[in-house]
Amino acid sequence: MKKPIAAAVICTLCAMVVSGFLYAAIFQKRSEKDSIIEYVQTNQEALDQFVTGLMADPSGDTAYNGWQVSCYPVVGMVEFVTKGTGVGSSTTYEGFYYSEDDRPIGFQGTEAGFVPDDTGWSWEEENGDNRERTERISARWYWFQMNF
Repeated sequence: MKKPIAAAVICTLCAMVVSGFLYAAIFQKRSEKDSIIEYVQTNQEALDQFVTGLMADPSGDTAYNGWQVSCYPVVGMVEFVTKGTGVGSSTTYEGFYYSEDDRPIGFQGTEAGFVPDDTGWSWEEENGDNRERTERISARWYWFQMNF
């Protein structure tokens, strides 16, 4: 009588493990980039209003939805940093930005000298390991990832 119960328990545990693996394989966590793109596309009207107000009265660094926001009015950019990982020279920042002139702009409003490629633009430091990647999300909105 104990053998069928033990077999049922083992089968149940195995089924739970397998279903956990299947769930993870089917519902993998979306990438940060995909989440950013979806967020901007879904909330573009509210973001446009926020940026318009900030560009009219750039008060330095601020926040939006818990993200650090910096305004660079000289180049017409508002940058939203949604994720930062690493320490010191091994840091990666990811987020999105508004470009008033609808052109790629480097991290923190710099003129990065981007080179176009098949899906966006990239820049690599000539004698170092710094690099940035940016892609257009929609008119005046861009995703970016900066690696130090």
